[in-house]
Amino acid sequence: MDYAIYALLSIVWGSTWLAIKIGLEGAPPLLAASIRFFIAASILFPLAVLLRATWPKGRVEWSVVVFVGVVLFVFDYTLIYWAQSVGLESALAAILFATMPFQTALMAHALVPKERLTGMKVLGIGMGFAGIFLIFGGGVTSIGPERALPMLAVVLSAACASAASVAVKRWGTNANPYSWNALAMAIGAGGLLLFSLVAGEPLIAPGWPEGVLSILYLAVFGTVVTFVGYIRLLRTFPVTTMSFIAFITPIVAVFLGLVVAGESIAPLAGVGAGITLGGIIVSVWRRRSPLRPSSESAPVPNDSGRPRVRP
Repeated sequence: MDYAIYALLSIVWGSTWLAIKIGLEGAPPLLAASIRFFIAASILFPLAVLLRATWPKGRVEWSVVVFVGVVLFVFDYTLIYWAQSVGLESALAAILFATMPFQTALMAHALVPKERLTGMKVLGIGMGFAGIFLIFGGGVTSIGPERALPMLAVVLSAACASAASVAVKRWGTNANPYSWNALAMAIGAGGLLLFSLVAGEPLIAPGWPEGVLSILYLAVFGTVVTFVGYIRLLRTFPVTTMSFIAFITPIVAVFLGLVVAGESIAPLAGVGAGITLGGIIVSVWRRRSPLRPSSESAPVPNDSGRPRVRP
């Protein structure tokens, strides 16, 4: 089930690129993102009550929720949307955001005791980034000083996503996927709306049907389903392994663009995808399973019926 959820996250988040491109042209970007998280939070709050989810307790847990709401759902999306609104092409944005596994691995090395950097992990991350560069490098027309700030914004957005993930992994061991996400997304929706007003975006509704259906898809599948699954997997999978989704989603986006939107792809895209997937395997490879959850000490029964600790 965990592996199926991991694949689902990669596929759905890969499809959100196309959903944003097709459907969010009718509403300002920050306002559209705010509506997306408002809808998602409105779905998650009743679900949390219905499922009797636990809510954050104490200063540490509430600090993590607020941190994720501000850093991930406000700053991350503001930086990405701003960079693309000033003309940064999606190919270059994809390459820059693929620095997330690098940044996550460094933060996890410093803050998560069981996730130390290894030579194989560094090699695999390097291969993954090289593959992404082969896929999208041909779509980068030029890199000049006028693009320095938008490029920096995308790198910082990846850092925000990394920091939020590592914070949940380190201090959110009791994080409930429904209640914690509901609170963080409510904070994100409010922050994005505030930034939208400060930026002077017009308060207009998204167009029908593309804009409305796109936001609904992004809210339900691209937010509720994915972030609930993401928090669930963070309990057991290494946070660096979770960050490799940033390598997989661009590959899914390229495939969907080819099949659904009839977009062309670079000749080396297939080679790049293979190198990226190979890099992920190298980074997470274990003697028994490449994507094995990190909690290895669960008791299992022996022949006598008594529990023993798995070595």
